[in-house]
Amino acid sequence: MRIAPLSTGLVAILLVSSVLASSSLAVVNSVRVFGGTGTWFDYVVVIMMENHSINDTYGVSVQPNSWNTNSKTCLGNCTYFNSLADSNALARGYTDGHIMGESVGDYIGITSGYNNTAGACNMNPPGSTGCPLLQIPSIVDSLENARLSWKAYMEDYPISSGCYANDSPSGTGHYVFFHNPFIYYSDIYNTARCSNIVKANSNIITNQVSCWPSTGVPSIPNDDLFINDLNSPNAPNYMFLTPNTVDDIHDCNDISVGNAWLNEMVPQILGSTLFKTKRAALFITFDEDGCTFSGCPPANCPSTSCPQIYAVWASNSSNPTTKIGYKSAIFFTHFNALRTVEDNWNLPPFIASTDGSASNMQGFFG
Repeated sequence: MRIAPLSTGLVAILLVSSVLASSSLAVVNSVRVFGGTGTWFDYVVVIMMENHSINDTYGVSVQPNSWNTNSKTCLGNCTYFNSLADSNALARGYTDGHIMGESVGDYIGITSGYNNTAGACNMNPPGSTGCPLLQIPSIVDSLENARLSWKAYMEDYPISSGCYANDSPSGTGHYVFFHNPFIYYSDIYNTARCSNIVKANSNIITNQVSCWPSTGVPSIPNDDLFINDLNSPNAPNYMFLTPNTVDDIHDCNDISVGNAWLNEMVPQILGSTLFKTKRAALFITFDEDGCTFSGCPPANCPSTSCPQIYAVWASNSSNPTTKIGYKSAIFFTHFNALRTVEDNWNLPPFIASTDGSASNMQGFFG
């Protein structure tokens, strides 16, 4: 985390499949099938949000800033957080797994199983002093080896495509490099693979308000370039969407703006051609607990595995692949989410002690 306490991120994974798969399967088919066909889905999108525990984002909704340090409610308007979770499948026992490296460590962990990212990488761009490029494989390598396609979408990205290892220039958006895990891998950075890291939205709102309420109605950028791909016949198998630091709630303890962003984007995702015509699922979680700034209520934490973070699997209600109204208290981490992607396409895990020892989240499908 660069600014204050640890950064928390919401990760959203959208999964699509054209094959009928039983959620009761305990073992993934040992025969690898190339070209997209998976056990539960054929396409996946990962979305990461920031810096809040599940107690901050799911529960009793209140008006923006109608909470205090003793509050037992959501930290603002969480109506869409609630409805999305209640109408789909909520992982109540999901945590970041105490991954090392603060915020960027969670992004690296969910894309490679790596658990030793330097904390300095939240402040120093990849390849600079204190943050050497990672000489390790990532999900990108496994996908390409299986002839699967991928693309990473960055909201407010200063360039149309490529590896941009700095924050947005002042007054030109709210992209930060440490929420883009792909530029940290040595076999992606400054290679032709950088062309797979693209801008999510064509219109950047330069004066976007970080916290609600404010004078007037704060604007929410529409990730139209990303949505266009979901409505095209050429959607990549694996898609990672990073909201800007306003929309992912990094820049405000109050979660109302993130609630509004999800309410804007998720219906477009679930209503896209891809999700209506293929078997699709959406997974949303945060990178870690703990607000960016002081003043948040302490997390209600009765066990060593908490505080939990919001994590939901969802799908198109007319073409469902995920369970409806399902809640699980099983302990999961970002490594379980990664293992789900790996097991879906029979990709080998990276590290025995992280994704290699994690179970998949197959119980959320069906």
